[in-house]
Amino acid sequence: MLKKILYATDLSEKSLAIINMLPDFKCLGVEEVVVLRVINLTRVLGVAKGIDVDAYIKAIEEESLPKLAEIGEEISKIGYSVKVIPPPAGDPVGEIVRFAKEEKVDMILMGSRGRSTIKAILLGSTAEGVVRRANLPVMVCKNKVSKPFSRILYAYDFTAENVGRYVKFIAKSCNSKVIVAHVLEKGEIIEEDRLDQIEMEFENIDVKIVIGEGNPPKEIVKMAEVENANSIFVGRGKRGILGSTADHVIRYSKVPVFVA
Repeated sequence: MLKKILYATDLSEKSLAIINMLPDFKCLGVEEVVVLRVINLTRVLGVAKGIDVDAYIKAIEEESLPKLAEIGEEISKIGYSVKVIPPPAGDPVGEIVRFAKEEKVDMILMGSRGRSTIKAILLGSTAEGVVRRANLPVMVCKNKVSKPFSRILYAYDFTAENVGRYVKFIAKSCNSKVIVAHVLEKGEIIEEDRLDQIEMEFENIDVKIVIGEGNPPKEIVKMAEVENANSIFVGRGKRGILGSTADHVIRYSKVPVFVA
């Protein structure tokens, strides 16, 4: 189900910290890791004239290739088959999604630095862009977390069946504790038979159901902290002016976020 993953890195310190989490992906059945670094041309195109784009690309290539080779060797030592893609140049979101499709990976793994200003929130991050455009699971990490699949908070809204499928698979594969978290919005009431339905769905899985109330994205992040979750699983959902629930959770979560 998750045998081949694309690890997208910008070679930043936070992005490289993800490598230390890769041993924890063994229980998922991961066999191969594709390593991709995109030379970000959005930083130079459209700015001050006089920039030699070809020279810029060549300089970044020369800087990146030895580092990517080291990353490949490090991942290989963990026990995975590794493919290092020569760095393409262009828009990172588009290139990551394109290579994920071409390489027929089962999941994209990447870092995010988060966003705090209104302008940045409106434009979104590379991670948010990949989550929106990819048609496969994306796991976004801002900080290294030990055993990200040991204690999963699953943001349950009765409609995100796709992410629920992955939660169940991973929980059974990695012997995870699952906290099923549902946030009641204003005026919403949850019936007892709905809670029974959740318990039936997670039969033979160590599960705890928690109910919150208020703004879903904020509550999900808060509940993850209270429950000491090591990761958050959330559905893509519909996107509004300032993004979807998944966008907000990616932006503010301190633990890895798995979106499907």
